[in-house]
Amino acid sequence: MKKWKWIHRWFSIVLGILLIFWAISGILLNHRDLISSIQISREYLPASYRIHNWNNASVRSSYRVNDNSIIVYGNIGIWVCDSAFNHFEPLMEGLPKGIDPARTMKVVGTESGKLFAATQSGLYERNGLSGTWKYIELHSHDSRVMDLYLKSDSLIALSRSNVYIIKNFDDDKTVKSIQLKPSSTDDGKAGLFRTLWVIHSGELLGMSGKLMVDFLALALVFLIITGYIYFFFPDWIKRRKRKSLTIEKQQIVTKFSIKWHNKAGLWLGGFLIVTIFTGMFLRPPMLIMIANARVAKIPFSILDDPNSWHDKLRVIAYDSAQSQWLLGTNEGIYTVDNQFSESPKILETLPPLSVMGINVFEPLSEGYFLVGSFNGLFLWHPGRGEIVDHISGQTPAKKSHTGSPIGKHLISGLIRDGDKFLIFDYNKGLITSNLPMPDKIRATPMPLWNFALEVHTARIFEPFIGSFYLLIIPLLGLLTLLILVSGLIIYLKKGKKVRKSSTKALPST
Repeated sequence: MKKWKWIHRWFSIVLGILLIFWAISGILLNHRDLISSIQISREYLPASYRIHNWNNASVRSSYRVNDNSIIVYGNIGIWVCDSAFNHFEPLMEGLPKGIDPARTMKVVGTESGKLFAATQSGLYERNGLSGTWKYIELHSHDSRVMDLYLKSDSLIALSRSNVYIIKNFDDDKTVKSIQLKPSSTDDGKAGLFRTLWVIHSGELLGMSGKLMVDFLALALVFLIITGYIYFFFPDWIKRRKRKSLTIEKQQIVTKFSIKWHNKAGLWLGGFLIVTIFTGMFLRPPMLIMIANARVAKIPFSILDDPNSWHDKLRVIAYDSAQSQWLLGTNEGIYTVDNQFSESPKILETLPPLSVMGINVFEPLSEGYFLVGSFNGLFLWHPGRGEIVDHISGQTPAKKSHTGSPIGKHLISGLIRDGDKFLIFDYNKGLITSNLPMPDKIRATPMPLWNFALEVHTARIFEPFIGSFYLLIIPLLGLLTLLILVSGLIIYLKKGKKVRKSSTKALPST
């Protein structure tokens, strides 16, 4: 009993403040749209979060409008610059307020000068560099548009779950939604990572589930605060009593805290244990254990979706050499016919891909593609199965499923400027050239949602302790589980003692 009391008391005292930040950041992460316009100056953050040399995924790619104008886009939004990349001006009129909704995955244009942008907040169009961006309604459950591809008279837009074909680019445009057929290898299961993710966030049950998890996060904050009162107030009351000061309010707060700390811990402890346990597997190193595991879909949940591609699609490109579409997903790369009418087929020979997603999917000539992720940048020919590390020129070694989810180069973007490639690493920024960064882009703030993500995943500590920050989530999760379990054991043992003493006090018959 003494060891459980010691664990519960001192682990809570030491970790309490950190757990409060952990809980509040989790609530913010559950409501991205609600906080999308709120942002934080990078001046108040560690140096690694400041934008310099185009790092932090500030640039994803570019689109050349004409000989004199190039559109550059990414986490910094959409900007237009001259052909020498010297003078930059924002091109975000008409997009929602805030840098988060302006986060852009792709910009393409037609020969007539019409521009289209796939952003965090949806699909937009504008007439050249003049005017403003106008929203195109796709009637998708998720506003995010992940990629665009222009093919003859059609714009192919990719959400995280569906393909959209847009024709007639004027006011009478038509939008056709396509739900892809299940892949030829679809096993009807869901990834264990995705399953634990939606359980941890509450998304498993939609918005009602998210609100339930928000309530659990607030309950954790309540337990921490009442625990501090439980620990510190009795001594404070004694000191006030010795000084003949009033103690009624302090006694009321202490009694309330003790009563409801115990009740809330007993009623919600099990739910908190599940939430914390699932969260421990969503970041390395424990993520590696479950990254490729698959489990049965939970019935009647968001996972039990008739669309087998729900929340899986990420990038799209046309392979003219093979006359087929290539679909990059969170589970690999698939091929599908021109009309998206057949079941997509997974490609077996793929470049090394990070579970963090595909950031570069650039078609080249003769059926080659440049594919980049946090595992590096690779030249790939789908038809021949050829794969070459674009940076080292070597054939990549086959990676183990239990290895690191990142490689030497964390590729976050690429600009193709004629025969020249500007390659961007997430941490280092531009690694193949020297391109001065304007002060107005360097001053781009960080969205509150992204800051909450850095706190919740413990990456905020990386500038101080390096890669050891990866151990914070599993350790903090384990210690929090010990706090909860020890609290339940203490309460149940106390209840057992009370029941025994009550039984002994009964008169014999």
